[in-house]
Amino acid sequence: MKSFNAFAILGSVFALAGCVVDVDSSSELGDDAEVDEQTAVAEQAVTNGAVNAACAQSLTLRNQPGGATIGTMYTGPLYGVSKFYVHSTSGSWSYGYSYSLGQWGWAMTYYLTANYTETGVPGQLGYYCACYRSDGTAMGGGVG
Repeated sequence: MKSFNAFAILGSVFALAGCVVDVDSSSELGDDAEVDEQTAVAEQAVTNGAVNAACAQSLTLRNQPGGATIGTMYTGPLYGVSKFYVHSTSGSWSYGYSYSLGQWGWAMTYYLTANYTETGVPGQLGYYCACYRSDGTAMGGGVG
């Protein structure tokens, strides 16, 4: 009985972790996150004039394209889907409002998508979230 409880606890811990799946490895970005942010190609799944998901474990909000950091938006089973209203897009950057930070700023368009779903309450048993970028990358996870 004790081994069963240990597995149940371990299973719950693993269920809290989100996952990122790259369906098309030919479109992978490099290993350096800061370089990725500056050089990512925006094959947009983003929708201007709509609420989009920050489809990354963390996405930096900046005061101008490539500028100073305002804050970081987080997406995952404990935080939920970080939502970003996209006002406009210019090249590989989108300007809008981060609901999680309560600030206007610029975010990399590559990581934004209107194709997302979530059910339940973040951090609570039964919560699930998923988002899908235009390059085929899917990110999601749940608490189970």
